[in-house]
Amino acid sequence: MSRIGPRNATVSARIPALLLLGTALLASNVARAGGACAFVANDRDPSAKILQCGQELTVRPAHGARFRPIYTKGQELPSAIRLDSGAILIDDNAKADAHFQILTPLAIAAVRGTRWAMDVTPARTSTLVLSGAVAVTNRRLNQYIVLTDGEGVDIAPTDTTMTQKRWGEARVRALMARFGE
Repeated sequence: MSRIGPRNATVSARIPALLLLGTALLASNVARAGGACAFVANDRDPSAKILQCGQELTVRPAHGARFRPIYTKGQELPSAIRLDSGAILIDDNAKADAHFQILTPLAIAAVRGTRWAMDVTPARTSTLVLSGAVAVTNRRLNQYIVLTDGEGVDIAPTDTTMTQKRWGEARVRALMARFGE
């Protein structure tokens, strides 16, 4: 089993600083993910296992997505998801005091109790909020924005600023189609 050290992500006063404390354990993509979570079969794509953590958290990958949950010692639910490539759809219904984030090579998305999707390619990280609010931090610029329903952001390695936009219906449909929605 791989180990990583702690990571810190500072967002804003409106969304508390999220800290992954202690040594986090990375679970491999096997039937049992750890804690209260398990990888379950995906009827639409048997090669893309869904991470199901009771009613509190569901992570549904698009075909070819590479991700893994990160656990903080002593916690049943993952503290974060490391998304290396591809797209994932996240349903986070955890308690208000539970902090959760998605870590990508270019961005960190921090959230509580919402539904959003992220897509990672070598050229960019894209985030779309379907409901709720998500703080997205550009790791290189150390800048963040807060996205709400229907808003998205694209982050590229050469960006000098961050711009949130309302995504067009065609773009939202294309991303959601990758999850069979």
